[in-house]
Amino acid sequence: MAYATESEFAAFLEPDSPPAHARRLLDTASDQIDELIRFAVYEVDAEGDPVSPKVADALTKATIYQAQYLKETGDETGANANVSSLSQGGLSIARSFGANGSGKTPRYSANAIGALRREGLLPVRPRTR
Repeated sequence: MAYATESEFAAFLEPDSPPAHARRLLDTASDQIDELIRFAVYEVDAEGDPVSPKVADALTKATIYQAQYLKETGDETGANANVSSLSQGGLSIARSFGANGSGKTPRYSANAIGALRREGLLPVRPRTR
């Protein structure tokens, strides 16, 4: 289940319309957010939803940012991650090379990472008991 609804995504994208495959983008984005927060620690209710409204809001924002990123890059599968230049018909896309010179398109939206980081959902070190 996605951390954001189609109506939340549509409201975020206004005045632009959401794509026809908005639900799929949100589901994929939520799965990718789950990858990022794999070791995050936060309180959940019986259904597994965050108890804290701030945490729930951060997950919603991160999911919407990630879905927007997937929409804008046009690469839901990550298949084009290593493409540094692409031409199709009259369209030509070139991606800048990363700091390490890889040319690889990042998997995650910088805005999504920021939303999670601000709420402390991106663990930077392992927790032990």
